[in-house]
Amino acid sequence: MPTPATAGSSATGAGGRRYGGADPTERQARRRSALISAGLDVFGTDGYAKASVKSICDQAGLTQRYFYESFSDRADLLVAVYDDCVDYARTSTLAAAGRFLDTGGDATPDASEGIAGELISEAARAILQAFVSALADDARRARVMLVEVVGVTPEIERVRMRAIHGWAELILMLARGNRPASARQRLASVGLVGAVTQLMVDWYVAGTGETDVPREPLEDILDVCVELFVAAHDRLLN
Repeated sequence: MPTPATAGSSATGAGGRRYGGADPTERQARRRSALISAGLDVFGTDGYAKASVKSICDQAGLTQRYFYESFSDRADLLVAVYDDCVDYARTSTLAAAGRFLDTGGDATPDASEGIAGELISEAARAILQAFVSALADDARRARVMLVEVVGVTPEIERVRMRAIHGWAELILMLARGNRPASARQRLASVGLVGAVTQLMVDWYVAGTGETDVPREPLEDILDVCVELFVAAHDRLLN
């Protein structure tokens, strides 16, 4: 019969051996997370086209067999990195939005009524600032979200389109709460996402020196975005 110490260090039944306090599933999740972090570094610094599975694994400190444990190819990892960037930006955006939503005495914001009309200008600035900062504060995330995922494959384009419409749904939720949106309002929300995205693309690319377009100050870009959102709210989304 194994001693308690042996039993605790050698196996976890059907889950397999534990190493460093982690079972196989937990270790695989850690390796996957390390590859996503490495993918952000490599894709966000050197670009997707120049990246190789080996360079990503070297960055993660893992062998290539562990790459294929979690991802089928570089494009599969790019989707995971992009999704992680979108989740990061969305979390920052929702955190900023929370203080403009009715809490009803509860710690959890209630978005069922949307943001009150008299708060829209202030809320738009705070929420858009959070989104812009999520990209501007980390050039790797900006490059992945704004440049590297565009036009790679039809499958990744579908992922990108889902993200765009996810942002549009968030705009409608914050502006209208649970009230149904018309086709015009949905189009307006998609248009707002497109406007902010293109302004940020211009800002990022201008900063790389790969265009003759001048790089405008982020504060000016934020001002324009706020004006667009307030005008769209007053005329279309309210």
